[in-house]
Amino acid sequence: MQPRQPRPAASTPRDEPSGRAFGGTRCSAARWERAPGPTPTPRRAGAVAAAVAVLSLTAPAFAQPARPRSPADVPFLGVYTHMMASASIGDSLRFNNPFRLANQLGSTGESLSRTPVYANLAGAVAWGNPDGWQHGASLQWARALAGLPQHVVTPSYVLVQGGWRPWLAWGRAGLPIILNPDWGVGGEAAVGGAWLMTAGLGLQAELVGNVFYGAATWDKGVTTIPMLSLQVGVLADHEVLP
Repeated sequence: MQPRQPRPAASTPRDEPSGRAFGGTRCSAARWERAPGPTPTPRRAGAVAAAVAVLSLTAPAFAQPARPRSPADVPFLGVYTHMMASASIGDSLRFNNPFRLANQLGSTGESLSRTPVYANLAGAVAWGNPDGWQHGASLQWARALAGLPQHVVTPSYVLVQGGWRPWLAWGRAGLPIILNPDWGVGGEAAVGGAWLMTAGLGLQAELVGNVFYGAATWDKGVTTIPMLSLQVGVLADHEVLP
């Protein structure tokens, strides 16, 4: 039986390998540990989550090519409206005078004659191309300033050219309605123009042709009275842009 060998003595901290490196720092393998990093806070975690969500939503949009823009994508801005109002003074030539009215210019009662001077108020509204043709309607009221009291109201279709500013041009076609002294309806066609001194105020002139049907005489059942009128005055112009 062999004698028991003596048990080696336990190593002490002094027996652990040690050394100095990098400025005297102990680099023991047992003590070499990584310094702990910053602990994530709830605020920082929320910001990161929000950034990830935004990127996930916008990434497909950047990845897809932009599609062509169609007219349906353009918003509707409104309707261009052109409004005009005028006040003028007019005089007319009558090419048939079956009732021997005053102011005849020829040698007989049925020859050329003048009508009394009249005042005219008008308003019109049109829609269309601001720099081109515009379609609309107008309403005129005329009143004789001498002789028998007479009032005529004329609704008309109007065609306006607004691309020649500071000039305006228009044409009308309407039905003049005589209110007194005797009721009647005729036909009317007119052309006119205006020069705008400012953006909303100008001078205007209009040449008007009318045909009226009068009462019967001893030799005619229905009388026809053609007339040509010239009226000049001021015009107020207003545009409503879309």
